[in-house]
Amino acid sequence: MDEKIIKLAANTLKVDEETAKKYNKPVPEINGWYFWNPVRGGFSVLINNHGERLAAASAVTFQKHLDAFISGKRN
Repeated sequence: MDEKIIKLAANTLKVDEETAKKYNKPVPEINGWYFWNPVRGGFSVLINNHGERLAAASAVTFQKHLDAFISGKRN
């Protein structure tokens, strides 16, 4: 993962880059990553290797978030 993706995730989640580096996991289905803000009520964001992203509130399950991204939703 390159620094551009880390910066995009950090800016989207309003966290520092170290937090974005720590709280993420690869998502092979989208050729990208899932980042989350570890605080209660924090947002999450899916970002593919092209920089396309979809953010979601903590109430949205990972699977629903992923399904929306795969179906083409972006923000």
